[in-house]
Amino acid sequence: MCFKPNERFISIVLSVLGISFFLWASGLFGIWMNGISYFSKNVDAYYNNGSPVEGKYSVSIDLSDLKSNEGKVVYEDGKNQIYVSKVFNNDESGYEVSFRSSGNYHMNGATLVSAIQHVPTDNDFTGIPEVTAVGAYRGKTFTLSPSGTSGLNFRDGDEFGFYLFPTDKDIEVDLEKDETIEIILSNLYLNIWVAKRLFQ
Repeated sequence: MCFKPNERFISIVLSVLGISFFLWASGLFGIWMNGISYFSKNVDAYYNNGSPVEGKYSVSIDLSDLKSNEGKVVYEDGKNQIYVSKVFNNDESGYEVSFRSSGNYHMNGATLVSAIQHVPTDNDFTGIPEVTAVGAYRGKTFTLSPSGTSGLNFRDGDEFGFYLFPTDKDIEVDLEKDETIEIILSNLYLNIWVAKRLFQ
């Protein structure tokens, strides 16, 4: 079949519009653009569930070379991962560590292991901190205070952080004697989103 220039242009435009409509209607466009947050915002189409993750997961932080810690994995199960995104020393609050949670998503749903339980509310999803973090340095063990959490700001997950040393305990940071602090995370949470149409 031979198309005239106008017919070819119209055919291409109609094809693009048809594909665009299919991507929008199926949700693929929203998933591609927004990742996991797409599921959290579509409470009518996806169930939200989850459960605590058993076990303790640790990572060693080198205080003498803060950048070297970036990318260290603290949790991995083949589909979900938590790793160190940044360690820095703030003059006001001292050492801090940030973790990134990276999950798995596809057309039928998503999973994300995090320090945060992302639960539905009337208007949106709200993150509830779940994790317990403990630090071990120079023979002392102490609970770490959260320095912040994010929503599902990344296509594949969220972010959370801790102050590495408590201000209410007498812990002297001496890099000549010990340049490594061990961080142990427990009570992580597995967030699950599943398409409701799979149960209809």
